[in-house]
Amino acid sequence: MLNKFLSIVAILMVISAIAVTAVAVLKKHAVPGEGLERIFDRPEDPSVGKFGAEGEFNLIGKLWIVLKSEKGGRKATLIVSPWLEYEQDRAFYEEMEEKYTQIRKTITDYFSQMTLKEIRARSEDTMKAELMARINSILVLGKIKRIYFNDFQFLEE
Repeated sequence: MLNKFLSIVAILMVISAIAVTAVAVLKKHAVPGEGLERIFDRPEDPSVGKFGAEGEFNLIGKLWIVLKSEKGGRKATLIVSPWLEYEQDRAFYEEMEEKYTQIRKTITDYFSQMTLKEIRARSEDTMKAELMARINSILVLGKIKRIYFNDFQFLEE
C-alpha cells in the first residue's frame, strides 16, 4: 500500500515539473540552456596577463615532485607552482593550453632526475634557463620569455 502511494506521489511530481516547465517555456519566461553560454564561454582574450603587453600562463598549478633519492636513502619532495610569461598571443596561449600536460611532465621530469642536494647546489637562474629551453623545445608557435615559481618548497623525510 505504501509503495503504491509513493509511486503515485512520484508520478504526480514528475507530471507537475513537466507542466510547470512547459508553461514557462510557452510563456517565454524561460529559455532552455539560456545561462549555459555565460558559464562555459571562454573569456574574450584569456591570454591577457598582469604585465600589460605580456601574457601569463598559470594553468600548470601546484606540482608535488618526488626527487631522486640521495646515497644515504634520504628522500625529498619538491612542491613547486610555476607560471610562464610570454608575449601576448592568443594562438600561442591556446598551444600552451593544449600542451599543458606536456609542460607539466617536462617540469616534473626535470626536477625528479635531481637530488635535493643537486637542486640546492644549482642557481635559480640556471634551473629556470634549463627549464625554459626544455619547455620551448616542445612549443611551435612561440617561446616563453620567463618562468616564475610562486612556491618552491622541500619536504624532507
